[in-house]
Amino acid sequence: MAITGRRAGSLSSRGHWAAFVMGTLVVTAGWEWGVLLIAYFVATSMLTRLGHARKEARTASMLPVQRERNALQVGANGGVFTALILLGEITGDARLSVAGLGALAAAAADTWATEIGTLWGGSPRSILSGRAVPVGTSGGITAIGSTAGVLAAALVALAAHLILRPEGQGAASPAFAVLLGGIGGSVGDSVLGATLQSKRWCEQCRTWTERRVHTCEYRTRHAVGLRWMTNDAVNLLATVLGAVLAFLTTVPLAPR
Repeated sequence: MAITGRRAGSLSSRGHWAAFVMGTLVVTAGWEWGVLLIAYFVATSMLTRLGHARKEARTASMLPVQRERNALQVGANGGVFTALILLGEITGDARLSVAGLGALAAAAADTWATEIGTLWGGSPRSILSGRAVPVGTSGGITAIGSTAGVLAAALVALAAHLILRPEGQGAASPAFAVLLGGIGGSVGDSVLGATLQSKRWCEQCRTWTERRVHTCEYRTRHAVGLRWMTNDAVNLLATVLGAVLAFLTTVPLAPR
């Protein structure tokens, strides 16, 4: 699957190897986890490619052009899931597996919300102020994008129900915990994007952007947020939040 992603242009060279290592580790924990990770990768890759030219045109002033996922992006979206699924299998603590699924649900919800919202969502609004913001602005949300995010989290929650259904107690608990983690992680991603994520200013165009070199070829400067808080850092923290929420929501589960 990593080779397929590389040949399809979805993964960079280092992203390909990161996906290969991550997928191999997940499969050692169980084939059901490998299948789930592959389904996530295929779905997100297809959504990323869907309407790519339109999305690129709508976000050209705000976001840098990037056609392939690199190793940092692969790790930021799937690293927490991989680590927690392995720990869950090693320790036999099903709560860690639920937490891992919460991280994956958060990553899926954020990706679906971003890709579908950018393509069909119209003008986004800031999650904090409610004011209209340019398409591609971190912290901007749309109704259709948010709905897509909830749907993505619900699909991962369904997988949690099928894989982690405990016998004799709270069979719906893992699914609810994963759903909550996915939605909460996605909301957290938007809040972090609107508050702490690094934003740059183009003096030439007098506009905000996340590009180091704007479309006018003018070099931008860091203006607000934390300089190190990139989009990849925000994605990683969102998956951590999703994992924490899912873990804390889960009722005690029998060891697997």
